[in-house]
Amino acid sequence: MSKIKPWAWVVLAASFLALFFNSSLNYSVGVLHIALLERFPEEEVTTISWLGALFSSMFALAGWTGSILVSTFNARVCVMLSGLVTLIGFVLSSLVVNMKYLFITYSLIAGTGQAMCYSGTLITLGYYFKEKTGMASGIALSGCGLCTFVFPPLSQFLIETYGLDGAFLLLGALGFQASVCGALMRPTEYEIRTNRKLCCNKNSNSVSKPCNNPNKRNWRDKLKFCKSLPFFVFLISSVSFNMAQSTVYLFLPDYFVHLGSSPQEAAFAISLAGITGILSRVLVGFLVTLVDTALVYGSSFGIFGVITVFLKYMTTLGSKLTYTSLFGIYMGGCWTLHYTLLVDIVGLYDVSAALGISMMACGGGYLIGPPIAEMFVLEFGDYYYAFAFTGQFGIYIF
Repeated sequence: MSKIKPWAWVVLAASFLALFFNSSLNYSVGVLHIALLERFPEEEVTTISWLGALFSSMFALAGWTGSILVSTFNARVCVMLSGLVTLIGFVLSSLVVNMKYLFITYSLIAGTGQAMCYSGTLITLGYYFKEKTGMASGIALSGCGLCTFVFPPLSQFLIETYGLDGAFLLLGALGFQASVCGALMRPTEYEIRTNRKLCCNKNSNSVSKPCNNPNKRNWRDKLKFCKSLPFFVFLISSVSFNMAQSTVYLFLPDYFVHLGSSPQEAAFAISLAGITGILSRVLVGFLVTLVDTALVYGSSFGIFGVITVFLKYMTTLGSKLTYTSLFGIYMGGCWTLHYTLLVDIVGLYDVSAALGISMMACGGGYLIGPPIAEMFVLEFGDYYYAFAFTGQFGIYIF
């Protein structure tokens, strides 16, 4: 087992802060949604809802942009550019007077910045913590869980104090801090060696002198992992996982109110999932250093699915809080397991390309889950069937 270098802990702290300041901005989407409704009262609610839905899912849908940057340059360049792209997106959003342009500035540009930050930080952690990827990812991703409490009230304060345009500017400034954090992620020897191999491959195709690198590989050999059955099954689980997660986050507060809870109780129940999610991300990261990652990954979904099927009978406040606590425990750590399992399946050399593809699958599932669940609600006239739909996905992944 290779020894972890001292600078790796600096990179871990920088990754935590980068994910906290940049990739967690989508936790502000609910507060920004209300402000956008007030800013553009003439627009349909559905249109503005799609604006927030796209922004929330772009961190996954645009994950391939980070993969390309890491493969072309390195993870440090990717994370530093992510802060700049996020800043540009939010600054332009503060200048927009036509709501439809926000689909470009807010959803597309700012959302892509989050995706670049997320991909770049996880990939660099894989390079620095080869044998302890789960532990490192768990600690870094706990920053995202912490933002469940920080960004919604902070965004509300910024809107009330400086207006929506001022809030856009300041949120962009916070996201720009990822550039500072990325500057600390200096390339590892592995990255430098890999980039030399790729350059050697390109040069060997353009000049008559052959390349002396015996391990040279082309892009077609890097994408061979797409044909493997384990990776294909992993993509299916990624889609299912995010369809389930997005459905629960969207419908659960209203469902609790439907069962007799006050809006304040429903909001507190959701925030409780954030607390347990933070703990889960860290603890699961340490757990997978001792137990098989695939076993923990599948078991988490299976338990979550069974619990969700019985949600209909959780009518007391205590049982609702118990459900959201368990939801945070079993779903919060799955993002840690998601990247760790991906490294186990495709290996470290192919992880940058594989992460981009898997994140697109996650984003697709996050986007289509609620509309499909809504179909069940309309068909049967009961919110419970949205959760029955979700629970079946959890059991299926197991």
